[in-house]
Amino acid sequence: MKQLIKPSALAAGIAAIAAVLSGCGAGDYPGPAVPQSGPPPPTVPVAVKITADFGQSIEGWKGESTDYGDGDAPDFVVFEQRTVDAPLTGKGYYMAGHNRSDDMFLYVKKQFGGFVPSTSYKVTFSVKFSTDVSSGCSGVGGAPGESVFVIGAASATEPKSVLKDGRNTLNLDRGNQGTGGKDGQVLGNIGNTQECGVTKAEFKTVKSAEPLIVKTDADGKMWLLAGIDSGFEAASRINIQTVVVDADPVK
Repeated sequence: MKQLIKPSALAAGIAAIAAVLSGCGAGDYPGPAVPQSGPPPPTVPVAVKITADFGQSIEGWKGESTDYGDGDAPDFVVFEQRTVDAPLTGKGYYMAGHNRSDDMFLYVKKQFGGFVPSTSYKVTFSVKFSTDVSSGCSGVGGAPGESVFVIGAASATEPKSVLKDGRNTLNLDRGNQGTGGKDGQVLGNIGNTQECGVTKAEFKTVKSAEPLIVKTDADGKMWLLAGIDSGFEAASRINIQTVVVDADPVK
């Protein structure tokens, strides 16, 4: 014989369940995760200045190397915050490596926001560094000063080393050694004002001769890169103090 539930009892049970559920706070059931995000990107393009002071911090910047094959990857590669050589004072982002082929590219990179999404900017670089490499010397493959080029690059795409035709190379069109490309430019070289044979650290600043045209990604971000591209087949080093980037909207 089936047991019948009176309508009044059924209604009371439903009401009790509803009361329990209504008493549960939002913290009792987490639900789907809500992504955390920073402030929305701007909607009106304005000039942006970015200053990376490596004497204070290198946080967020990552060092990498490229331009080599399986048998000639650079040796003794170093990326670290380090005190500049005497008689200079202060700290910088030190990068160094031993070029075992006719090419070696060392660079540091970081992504920056605060731009209007999918918008083109004119980007220029100013890089200040310390160098004890004199000018006017000859060397294997090229000069230790004039054949080690300082590079600035910018792109919506993250710079990475990729394998192409059996060699590791940058995924951006930043050019090569003394020649610039769509995404990168040659700012100068690491040779200082000392005559060949004189080892003395000096500060040097190199700048863009003309701007790069860079389009931001859909989130209003772009990657910045600074480094050295060596045609000198031996040890090269540089200690970058500051990287200043000016980005002006293309009108």
